[in-house]
Amino acid sequence: MTDHKALSILFVEDSEDDVELTLSELYRSGYKVKAHRVETAEDMQAALDSQSWDVVISDYKMPQFSAEKSLALYNRNDVDIPFIIISGVVEAEDVVYLLKQGAHDFLNKSSLARLVPAIERELRESELRKAQRQAEQKVSILSLAVEQSPVSVVIINPDGLIEYVNPKFESITGYSADEAVGRPFGFTVMQEDEQGSGELNISDLWQSIKKQGNWGGELCNVHKDGMLYWEYVNVSLLDDEEGSTTHFISVQEDITARRSYEEQLRRQAHYDELTGLANRTLMMNRLKEAIEYSSHHNISTALLCIDLDNFKNINDSLGHVAGDQLIVQAASRLAACTKKTDTLARMGGDEFVVILPRVEDNLLIQSVADRIMDVFSKPFIMHEQEYFVTASIGVAKFPENSTEPHVLLQNADLAMYQAKSLGRNQCQFFDEEINRKLQNRMAIESALRGVELRDELELFYQPIIEGKTRRIVLCEALLRWKGQDGRYVFPDEFIPVAEETGLINQLGAWVIQQACKDLQHIHRHIDKQLKFAVNISPNQLQATDFSRFVEEQTSIYNIDVSKLELEITESVLLNDLGETDKNLKTLCEDGFSLSIDDFGTGYSSLAYLQRYPFSKLKIDRSFVNQIEDNKNAAKLTDTIIQMAHSLGMDVVAEGVETKEQLAFLNECNCDLMQGYYFSRPVPLDQLLELLSENQSQVVAFPHVSPVKH
Repeated sequence: MTDHKALSILFVEDSEDDVELTLSELYRSGYKVKAHRVETAEDMQAALDSQSWDVVISDYKMPQFSAEKSLALYNRNDVDIPFIIISGVVEAEDVVYLLKQGAHDFLNKSSLARLVPAIERELRESELRKAQRQAEQKVSILSLAVEQSPVSVVIINPDGLIEYVNPKFESITGYSADEAVGRPFGFTVMQEDEQGSGELNISDLWQSIKKQGNWGGELCNVHKDGMLYWEYVNVSLLDDEEGSTTHFISVQEDITARRSYEEQLRRQAHYDELTGLANRTLMMNRLKEAIEYSSHHNISTALLCIDLDNFKNINDSLGHVAGDQLIVQAASRLAACTKKTDTLARMGGDEFVVILPRVEDNLLIQSVADRIMDVFSKPFIMHEQEYFVTASIGVAKFPENSTEPHVLLQNADLAMYQAKSLGRNQCQFFDEEINRKLQNRMAIESALRGVELRDELELFYQPIIEGKTRRIVLCEALLRWKGQDGRYVFPDEFIPVAEETGLINQLGAWVIQQACKDLQHIHRHIDKQLKFAVNISPNQLQATDFSRFVEEQTSIYNIDVSKLELEITESVLLNDLGETDKNLKTLCEDGFSLSIDDFGTGYSSLAYLQRYPFSKLKIDRSFVNQIEDNKNAAKLTDTIIQMAHSLGMDVVAEGVETKEQLAFLNECNCDLMQGYYFSRPVPLDQLLELLSENQSQVVAFPHVSPVKH
């Protein structure tokens, strides 16, 4: 019964006067009653269907109906509300019969004073029955949840003996419930003497659990058939209503696959997956250790950077599988040239590094380099044919060439490129000539400072064409630097310097501001729907205020955030830095679109693509350039397009230069295309001309001859 004493009553009664008498009794008791009277089975069924009732009050006998029939209809509808019969003189056995059939009370019409207490009592009991049904249903659901749980559930008594295991426990351990019940908790756990670690004793663990009341951790177990598997186990108390512990519950999740994956990740973090050699991370750690040792013992350490000559030709002509096979063979040959105290690492691609600790003179370094060049003078056998791949080697020494590991690696790399420029298949030591080139790099760095204030920067735009309509829907903003002497400095000369020195943040800010300004002009005068794509450096994303700056620029120039796309490379996602994540999430929340640039040149992991809501994926030009004469490249390009579409992303193909490439991409349903086939990057005034033509008709691009690579 509710606090405001409202009742809805269904009367099964042929006498309106009797209903009024009953209602008068209820009104005197403070009830506000909503009543409805029926006197046939059809009307009663209709009333039960129309709404829920608090009470059913039925006359014992009516011309067309009776309490027995109305009670039967009530039972068929499976409702649980008070059913009270009111009548005159009735035989006792009839009353007993109706009560057995489900009636809750029987009142004489001459004793209506009992009506209100009877209703209130039956309403209370109805609520109790409802609560009991809900409790039973909850217990049933919980029982099903435990039985069908995807993890093992074990109930243990205070003595540490198992009283219950669910089916998942049986399937994971191989032991049936009958075999497990009565055995001590943890009987499947690998014991101390088996592990040989001295870190676990299950008896001590159980005592600790009883003392602390709960425990969580990873345990290695032995399956009934002898196989090992890992579980994450969480044990907690089960207390009764008085707070006394009656049992313990252990929830155990099989983490064997996860542990295996984590072990694989740990290995991947320090070793190259293809060759098994140390990777860049481990190599840098070893180099720091070697430098520290050399510094303390006043001896040199040598670093050799090794790059395979003409490897790209093998990779392009025979395919990536053959290329990988060659890398593995090359790693084996290099290993034969080094000692156990040396470190051989693969830096990626076809580049290797050797650390020679405790070097006394250059003769030892040269002898190692000579051995390497000698083993590479022999042909590699691929597809039953001989292929000659030589090696170019660059050497830098601690402390002569640098005392910093990263600088030492950079200097060895510069020496290696010097060896390549001098004809390949040779060894070059870092020297003053190479240092001169380093000075040139420093000059670029110096000239870059304040370049935006000297008005030497320009933005060129390369149109991106929609495959279906052949219209310009997007343009990529590309930075150009015109020096004080009027000569353009190539981006591949100054962008790496800007990245390394942090100047990329100022350059990037200028690009975003200028792009927004140019896009505002285009929206006002030519095309309100055009979008710009801007390349974002990893360094920019590490700045705490980057997302706010981008938002400010779009606001200043009244640019809809959906019209400015931000292109990032896979390396950004690999860094997984806090500020980068915050900036990307904020930009996504603000409505900016993200696209993955140069897809396929990095790790190309699907896990990275799922981290943020990328709208576009750009296929690197290195794939597009090969689709005409390399079946693997063509198939891989098609696969990337289909994969991106399945993830809800549009695809941009970069570097389209021929009509054959265009036809292939159209056949693969590539959404957008970019390249010299349509247009080179052009300054704003030329872009405006193209866009004006784009508004009236499909642009007739003056096809540019493909660039010779």
